[in-house]
Amino acid sequence: MGQCASTKGEKYRPLGDVLRAKVLPVHAGVELPGSGINLGLCASGGGARAMSFTTGVYRALNQLELIPELDAISSVSGGTWCSSIFMFGKEFKGEPIETAELLGKATVPSELTMEALKEGLVPLVSGMVSGDSNGILKSLLAEHKGREYEVWPKLMSEWLLRHFDGLGSLEAYMAQEKDLKRIREDNPQLEKKPFLTPRADRPKTFVMNGCTLSPLKYQATTENVVSFQMCPDFTGSPFYPRNREVKYTMAPILPCKDFGLSGLRTLTRTMGGGFTETFAFGGPAPANQDGGEKCPLKEPSSPFALPYAVGISSWAVGGAFNQVRALGNVLNIRKDYWPITSELLPKRQAAIAYQLGDGGSLDNAGLLPLLQRGARKVIWISSSWTSLNPDYDWAGATQETFNPQEAGVVDQVFCTFGYDSSAVGFFYSNNQVFERDQCLPLSQELVSLKSQGKPVVVRKKLKVLPNAWWGIDGGYDLEFVLIYLEQCREFEEMLPEETRQEIARGAEGAFANYPVYPVTGQNEGDLLGLTAQQSHLLAAQAEYSVRANKELFRKLLS
Repeated sequence: MGQCASTKGEKYRPLGDVLRAKVLPVHAGVELPGSGINLGLCASGGGARAMSFTTGVYRALNQLELIPELDAISSVSGGTWCSSIFMFGKEFKGEPIETAELLGKATVPSELTMEALKEGLVPLVSGMVSGDSNGILKSLLAEHKGREYEVWPKLMSEWLLRHFDGLGSLEAYMAQEKDLKRIREDNPQLEKKPFLTPRADRPKTFVMNGCTLSPLKYQATTENVVSFQMCPDFTGSPFYPRNREVKYTMAPILPCKDFGLSGLRTLTRTMGGGFTETFAFGGPAPANQDGGEKCPLKEPSSPFALPYAVGISSWAVGGAFNQVRALGNVLNIRKDYWPITSELLPKRQAAIAYQLGDGGSLDNAGLLPLLQRGARKVIWISSSWTSLNPDYDWAGATQETFNPQEAGVVDQVFCTFGYDSSAVGFFYSNNQVFERDQCLPLSQELVSLKSQGKPVVVRKKLKVLPNAWWGIDGGYDLEFVLIYLEQCREFEEMLPEETRQEIARGAEGAFANYPVYPVTGQNEGDLLGLTAQQSHLLAAQAEYSVRANKELFRKLLS
């Protein structure tokens, strides 16, 4: 496996600023860490909306005692906001916290008065509902002039993760508990360094999804953006997209026509190929890049801490900023990155600074990393940002005429069937894993449930197609339960009259835009957060949706 492979039993002396770490090749015919999972859960993006909706799903799954059945969680953006705390949160404001307390008390729709929604404590979302994201963001921007690319991860530390001991630390490494002894024995200089490890009562595999947009100055396109997966144990990009190198052209310096001048300069690089242990990620490329058990890696300038992973996973504007060099170079999160080589792509390449962005710019569901790992069953939380269109001609739609965007189907769903999205800064054209003709009947089932006023929750079994961009072999059936965020009249009709009246006030009331809150600007003076009432009501709807369909989940596990 290369010159950095170790001999069993060999002893290493301390190497100062050199770390000994696993570098794991993952390319054609090689499995990912965490492969062979049976049941996975993917939690989609959507900022505070997704955080709240996902919290309610976790609460209900915990009530149904289904959390222990999960082998893996794959999260994106707001789904990562929720799932990172769910996975790592052991102490809340200095006190140990159990799962039921972390997720908040079980709710009964008829008891959700305005006062109950305001006062109910849900520790997991406590940082997000404090109403102070603007002030913290303004302070960080003033503090980091000239280093604006550091602001978003630090906002995650000081705003989102602040109430959970250790999670907001920018000095703590990440690892799995089972690996800590080996890591410290191989790297004595880390003996007294802090490490974050997931809770023992959580799934063994956790993937926080981002994407590698492009090297600094270059432009991201559908033909070069690659999945960037951040786990407690390993970080990197598995597989090579279509088993070949990718090409970048220079991004225009300003958002105006440059008559093709930017495209005159190109760069071809290997992308992907595997993972580096997360505690050692982010430093220069080693002399040998094809992997091994105890590879000597120069220590990165700072730990790849949890706030960076959460920040990268949720940096939603990164794809759009990248299209303009003056924005991407200044504002986008960056990390040094080098590929893992193989006989297929053997050329050694130095680490260079890459712009990194939200996993939702590439796969906003988090589904495809589970398929890379061979998942056969999935609980899919889709915190949709758009509503199904009741005025679309659903009855007259055919396979040839169906337009999922006009129908209001969320892109994270329809892109898995081979439909593309036209949104700037999103790169969904390589995401097909299901037959295209299965999208219309699934969408019709979703809109039927909405029209009946029921929770939009469906159970499906679909054939998985091969996908060379993602390294998915396909050829098997995936069974999943899709929990789709939509209006649920059945739930709303159970609420106390005062709460129903407040929802009915629309934009003038406390629940404007409910249930599909926007990612930013829901509340004046608080760019990113929701009020406690808004968050708790949405979480309660998600909790109700799962409990009302508990038989679907039991059938999924049967």
